[in-house]
Amino acid sequence: MSFSLDVKTDLLTYSQSEEAIDKLEIESMIRISGEIGIIPVKLSLTSNNSGIIRRFLALTKKYYKVDTNILKRVIDRFDSHTSYTAEITEGADKIISDLNLFSDASEYKKNINIQGMNAYLRGAFLVRGSVNDPNARSNHLEISSTNEEEILFIQRIMNDFELNARITKRKNYLVLYIKAREAITDFLYHIGCKKIMESYQNAIITRAAKTVAKRSVNLTLANQDKTNASAKEQLKYIEYLEYNYPLENLDSRLLMVMKVRKDYPDYSLMDLLDIIHEEYDPKLTKSGLNHRFRRIKEIALEYKKKDN
Repeated sequence: MSFSLDVKTDLLTYSQSEEAIDKLEIESMIRISGEIGIIPVKLSLTSNNSGIIRRFLALTKKYYKVDTNILKRVIDRFDSHTSYTAEITEGADKIISDLNLFSDASEYKKNINIQGMNAYLRGAFLVRGSVNDPNARSNHLEISSTNEEEILFIQRIMNDFELNARITKRKNYLVLYIKAREAITDFLYHIGCKKIMESYQNAIITRAAKTVAKRSVNLTLANQDKTNASAKEQLKYIEYLEYNYPLENLDSRLLMVMKVRKDYPDYSLMDLLDIIHEEYDPKLTKSGLNHRFRRIKEIALEYKKKDN
């Protein structure tokens, strides 16, 4: 089961009792994805989700006396895709008139409030929406339609909620989309998808935690590689001095650092400092230790240059 289907299944359980709000959801479904027949007058809505069709018919029957029919069609494709069409014949003219479907908006839409906006978004998402699984590589929620006026209207609603919705074109469709995970979470909240919203948030948090942990591991490995490279270079100069340089001429503090590095070839500077503080010099700083290693390198290079 896809995440979009999970979201819509959750939405199909949403209910409220205010007529104007329900009618805005009906209006949104029809304007975004429905068809109006003239001769004879009829309304139809098609979806591959039978639950959406049943919700649409339940809402229309709640407020209008209509004669309805559900048509089922199996498309002959590899996935045996099944589509369902809700067809309203008798009483369709009353719905068309009440929702002013031959014009830009009904009175409900013209006087829309926040609850109505939520219902309008819910209807649009049910019939033409999709959202990526929160565990996917990218965050993406979209609503598509061939109806430009409706896409622009829904964009205004979404951006009234500060969701930063944008529009692009895909073949014959206009696609309204949001990508920020916080915006997607807010959208799911507005349309009434609270259970899935919580699981979406939890999945995002888990994914973020895994990302932080992965970065931490990568940083640790990078630091270890850097430590190993520095230690290897230090040991190279130490070994050169031991085989070629009169060690009695070296400062005892340099000899101490050389010994500790040889005894602990994989340690970082901070780890070496812990050993030095405990066994030799409790006052030596990291800067001082770095200075001694630089001095060992300088002596080795100077002596090698003279020797050549």
